[in-house]
Order: sequence, then C-alpha cells, then structure tokens
Amino acid sequence: MRRLLAYEWGKLFHLPALWVFLGLCLAFNGLLLGSVTPGDQAFFHQTSQAAETLGVRVGADFVAGLSQLPQTEERDLLLQAVAGLENTFKAYDTDELANFYQSVIEGDLLAQRWLAWKYDLLQGRVEHLADTGAALDLYAGPATHGSHQFLFNTLIRAVVTEGILAGVLSAICLTGCEGVWRTGGQLCATRTGRRLWRVKLLAALGVDLLLYALLVLATLGAYFLLLDYGGLWASSVSSQFNYYSEMFYIRPYLTWGDFTVGQYLAATLAGGGALTAVFTLLAGALGLLTGHAYAAAIGVVLFCTLSVGAASGLATAGWWTAYLLANFLPVNLWLSLSAWFTEMGLYGAVPWQETAGLAVSLALTGGAALWALGRFHRKDVA
Repeated sequence: MRRLLAYEWGKLFHLPALWVFLGLCLAFNGLLLGSVTPGDQAFFHQTSQAAETLGVRVGADFVAGLSQLPQTEERDLLLQAVAGLENTFKAYDTDELANFYQSVIEGDLLAQRWLAWKYDLLQGRVEHLADTGAALDLYAGPATHGSHQFLFNTLIRAVVTEGILAGVLSAICLTGCEGVWRTGGQLCATRTGRRLWRVKLLAALGVDLLLYALLVLATLGAYFLLLDYGGLWASSVSSQFNYYSEMFYIRPYLTWGDFTVGQYLAATLAGGGALTAVFTLLAGALGLLTGHAYAAAIGVVLFCTLSVGAASGLATAGWWTAYLLANFLPVNLWLSLSAWFTEMGLYGAVPWQETAGLAVSLALTGGAALWALGRFHRKDVA
C-alpha cells in the first residue's frame, strides 16, 4: 500500500504542470498581498501593541491607558474610535433581521417560518454576547472590517480556491490518466492493479491537503509578517468594529459560537480544508465513473455551473425554500466562506450551516467515491 501510494505521489510530483500551477498561485497571492500599504502596517502595529499592553477589552482603563501612550497619528485615530464605546448587543433585537428577510422572501410561507425560527434562536446568542461584553473587544479597531474582509473574503478564499483546483487536478489526473494512456485494461488484469484505483483516490486526497497546507503557510505567513496580529488574537470576532453586510443590509458579526480571532481563523482554515477534500472526492468519483480525465474535468465544471445557476434561478423564481436548501451545495458553501459560523443571511438556513453542509457534502462525495470504486471493480472483474 505504502509503495503504491509513493508511486502515485511520484507521478504527480514529477509533473512540471503541478509546480507551475503552485508557482502561479503563490504569485497571485503575492499580488493580493501587495495591496497592504505601509499605513496599514503602521496602524496594525500600533493597535497590536496597545492590545498587548492594555488588553483587548475596551473600557475606561483602556482609554485612559491608551491616552498615556506616545502620541502618534495612529494612536490618535484609535483613541478617537474607542472613546465612549458601548455594549451595542444589549439593545440589539434580531426581529429586525427576521422582518427584513421575510420581506425579501415574501410569498414563500415555509421559507419565512424557517428564517423566523433561525433568528429567534439567534436572539439567544445576542443576549449571550451582550452578557460576555464581546462587542467591547478591540479586534483591529476602525481597521477591523476592511482587514477582516481582506483576510477571509479575499486571501483565504483565494487559498481555498487554489486548494480546490489542486485537489481536482490531482484526482482527475490520477483516476483518469489510465483512460488517456489506454492502460486501464492492463491494470485491471490483476488483483493488485484493480486495487490501485483506491490508492489513486487516497493519493489525490493526500496531495490536495498537502498543497492546501503549503499555500496556507506561505500566504498567511507572509500576511502576518506584514500585519502585526500579536496582541489581537484574543479579541472576539464579534467585536462591534466588525460587521457583515448582505443585500446592503448591515448587521453585527453574529456567530453561533464564541470565537476569538485566532479560533475563527483556525475554524475557517479547517473548514476550507474539508471543502477542498469534498471537491477532490467529487472529481475522483467522476474520474472513476468516466475513466477519462477530460470527461471528469467537464463533469466538475458542469456541477459547479449548475449549482450556482440553480440557486440563482430558484431565487429569481421566488422558490425560496428550495433556494435555502440549494445553499447546502459545496459551491454555494464556497460562495459564503467569508460569513462562515455566522447567521449568514439568506445563505444560512440553519445554525452552523457551513458545518452541516460540509458534513453532508463529505458524506455524499465520499459515498459516491466508494460506490464508484465498487462499481468499477465489479465491471472490471466481470
């Protein structure tokens, strides 16, 4: 088994195209990082140093301590932003969100009741966040929303997308190459050869997760060298400086669990790794069923296109219940990545939507891959 895995990995790692792809991904991510300005770096350094010295919870002591720090443009901006900060969750009512979305999906009573139920549950989370004072955490002060969106909606989305592409390419290459080279019949003439297809799928998953980890380490390592998060990791991601906007409706960053910045980053990266595995298994199953790399690639593209098109068509037609269900599809989970673990607006039908969606997607694509392996063996043995 190990020898076969090493052989399949060797096939991939000896492909010049794989390293060219990895180099292009890193170059693209470098271009994204080029948008970080010296002003951003100076402000983050000042904010992080203030948090390390004074703590992440903003109060009278924090403001007094901040005013005693050496006067700089960045300190003055931060001092202006935190002066008079209040616990905004104490007065927040999720009925505002429920009423807004019920007006959007008017005509579909089931969908309206569904979202009303979700936002009724969310009110409990708001009350908990009010009790814990999460809104008073500093995060990155006035730079919070822009930096959070850049990190999670731009940079991590790019890394997850690149991991998905790496997994799909690895899976279709290994499971479909025998069809392209017309060597499938020779492999299936022996018991060991027939077992090789399972090894190919495991090898593709391993390469996918390895390349995803390399992209995460290289890209986020460079990002955190540019911006100093040292004192900010313990801040609540639900700080009032953070917010989420959908359909031009702005609301606090309401998560279903208590997340610090560090915990939220770790959870999002773990979910991103699971999403890359979903697409790798999907591509592997299609490669096993079609026996051809190009056909598997077309199948993945069609699946992604139809998923997005179906959700858009359902929303346009006003079939909101079906639209909410469509958002469990892997492609739609990818679209909502920057709002994972929050209430997610119309992207979320239930609490922890992304977690449930990833679990279901892993089960279905894993089952499809196992079914394809079994069907493949039965076909070849016959």
